[in-house]
Amino acid sequence: MDPKPMRGQRIAIVGGGLAGIAAAEALSRFPFEIHLFEAKRSLGGRAGAYRDSDHPSLIDRCQHVAMGCCTNFLGLCRRLDLQSCFRRDTRLHFIDGDGNAYPFEGNSWLPAPLHLAGAFRQQKYLSKPDLKRIVSALWEMAPPSAIKKYADRTMRTWLEEQLQSETAIARFWEVVLVSALGAPLSDVSFVAARKVFVDGFLRNVHAYPIYVPQIPLQDVFDIQAAQRLGERGVHFHRQSPVRQVAYFNSRFNIRYGQGSEASFENFIAAVPWHQSPKLFSKILRNLMPKLDHTDRIASSPISSVHLWLEQPLTDLPHAVLLDRTSQWVFNHGPRQLKEKTAHYYQVVISASQSLAGIEHKVLVEKVLGELVEAFGADQTPNLVGQQVVTEKQAVFSATPELETIRPSQGTILPGLALAGDWTQTGWPSTMEGAVRSGYLAAEAILRKYGEHQVVGDPDLSTSFLSRILWGLGKKDTCS
Repeated sequence: MDPKPMRGQRIAIVGGGLAGIAAAEALSRFPFEIHLFEAKRSLGGRAGAYRDSDHPSLIDRCQHVAMGCCTNFLGLCRRLDLQSCFRRDTRLHFIDGDGNAYPFEGNSWLPAPLHLAGAFRQQKYLSKPDLKRIVSALWEMAPPSAIKKYADRTMRTWLEEQLQSETAIARFWEVVLVSALGAPLSDVSFVAARKVFVDGFLRNVHAYPIYVPQIPLQDVFDIQAAQRLGERGVHFHRQSPVRQVAYFNSRFNIRYGQGSEASFENFIAAVPWHQSPKLFSKILRNLMPKLDHTDRIASSPISSVHLWLEQPLTDLPHAVLLDRTSQWVFNHGPRQLKEKTAHYYQVVISASQSLAGIEHKVLVEKVLGELVEAFGADQTPNLVGQQVVTEKQAVFSATPELETIRPSQGTILPGLALAGDWTQTGWPSTMEGAVRSGYLAAEAILRKYGEHQVVGDPDLSTSFLSRILWGLGKKDTCS
């Protein structure tokens, strides 16, 4: 590669979420001059935090986790030296409606998919007939041919066709998919759901463990990631909303902040789907016709209930709660609150449309009661602090029609690219999808200079047994 054509070429990246950070990381490996613009005070986008006057530390708006199959997100963390910010949990914990706990941990000595067979059989809240039908459905789902065969199905429709009981849907399929896709099964596509199961559980023994942040995400991305990128020469413009970008004389001219203007040879829009069309002049919009359809991308809310208690409820680092409004609970341990130390728990409720209109006080009481019941506490601990946060547009709904709407990262205009988890990544609305989009946008910019290398990370390899059973390989998904 001859770096001379890139040297001194300016790139504007608009949006400081994970897509913009990933694009900046990839392009900072080359001799560009990179400027990242963010409308808010901090980076991280939806993987951000807020500060409350009663708490000395930041509070994540919503708990974000990654899985072992999120190779590009984990690769980004490795390149920016962020690995210590996350812990790797290989054991999951499921708690049924009677308060019985069931650990779920794979056997690393067995190849996928056998590595999870024992853990699967230990989930006694599923009846033997339901387990048998679930296995049958997974077998039908796994082959690559299923993508085309069921492409027009919602996951709910497909499950009904596979004769899944309401109990199996509620205690297995919804538990996994609503948390992963952030939307009801009546909305999400079979293809998106298959992606979760194949890549997360059926392909590789290292795919299912989860990576949980050990510090607030704003500290991860707004402080540590920004510091590493700053050391590489990336220029940050916080609280600098970009009003519009136009194209004149082979350059992208942007208006940002309070009347400031600047000109760049390259431009990446790394903002959410509902904001992206507003950035571009009419001429640029005409070059990206799929932006006219972003209003057809539905969103789904995620709610977080933050509780600070005088007494601890459990030593488990996290748990999945069945048959309750609460879905995931994360134990963040003792935290300073005002003048005392309290035990901090965050409960995540994905696809929380049904909670609209419920008073926060009522929701907090319900969630706390569910935690007390699930963990078998003798009495309800004193509630020291509480917060309810709902991200109304937390994720896009991975509907069957979505893939026809999502634009690619590259455009017909060299030097112009789109990024964001909503663009074509083959992934649902996740941190992994956002990072992949940023890397793909960076590759689109590099192609302008004759550089065609892949800047991201390969998927995990497929076990020999999964290849034999279903013909799985690296290129058999919707991506």
